[in-house]
Amino acid sequence: MNFEIVEYQQSYINDVISLWNKTLSFDLINQERFYNRIVLDDNFKTNYFLLAIEDNCLIGFVFGIKRQIPYLERGLESERAWINIIAVDEERQRQGVGTALVNEVEKRFIEDGVKEITLCAYSPNYLTPGIDKRYHKGIHFFEKLGYLNTGDAVSMKCDLWNYVMSHQTRQKIDHLKDEGIVIKPFTKEYTIKLLHFLDVNFGAGWKRNALMAMQNDESHDTIFISVDKDDNILGFVMRKIDGNDARFGPIGVLESIRSKGLGGLLLETMMEDLKKREIYEMYFLWTHGAAMRFYERHGFDVFRGYDLYRKGLSYEI
Repeated sequence: MNFEIVEYQQSYINDVISLWNKTLSFDLINQERFYNRIVLDDNFKTNYFLLAIEDNCLIGFVFGIKRQIPYLERGLESERAWINIIAVDEERQRQGVGTALVNEVEKRFIEDGVKEITLCAYSPNYLTPGIDKRYHKGIHFFEKLGYLNTGDAVSMKCDLWNYVMSHQTRQKIDHLKDEGIVIKPFTKEYTIKLLHFLDVNFGAGWKRNALMAMQNDESHDTIFISVDKDDNILGFVMRKIDGNDARFGPIGVLESIRSKGLGGLLLETMMEDLKKREIYEMYFLWTHGAAMRFYERHGFDVFRGYDLYRKGLSYEI
């Protein structure tokens, strides 16, 4: 092995970004996003972001992560870790560089009590939910290293230039009003109710999304809720969870009333609101299964597909 593996050093940041953009063509990044989404993540540690250096030149890197800060009720998930990104210079691929990087980060995870690694789908700051299906070499590489396919997922988008809320949709909204169910922008009086609703029905990640919108004083512009005649929250929808105005989701409705079509009405209320704000596209990064059909009925199309992978770790170091 003519290269050495070292922990991330800030002096290599431009080389990391350059190699990232050369090899991960569907996931380009700039320095600002790199800082905000990776270096400034609460759980970032240099000992899991490893660089392969040869003659003072970066030829590969792997970005692993393990929780250092509890994630709401999920806690530390101490037996779980993620590999979010790996990149190897094209001229050095198939020469053991990537394998050495993954083996080393796995070894470090094992030493820290990890029993399972998930590829890519780290929250809250996940970059993608899995490996883009177009990265054929990457999929083959991880399968050779024992990572197992656990399913797939898609990203979807909707063009709003020609969107018009239908008369039928408006009638449905009016019919719900007759039952005492209304859709309206979030206001601060619903703070505790909404956080409790999300915590109980959808979990830590969704609660955190809403909490951050509230802390950033954006919740009144980015969240709609539905309430019944007793002012109980029945459903919610939001956007801009990563700072991008067009980023949609999550959306959720109490399971007991999903037959009323409230989810679709919340979605279309958000679509109309985006168009009023001169935001003419909306997208989200992750869904699968039956949820895809829900979005397709509302004009969404798939723009990326992913394979999902995990691996259980052996404790023979």
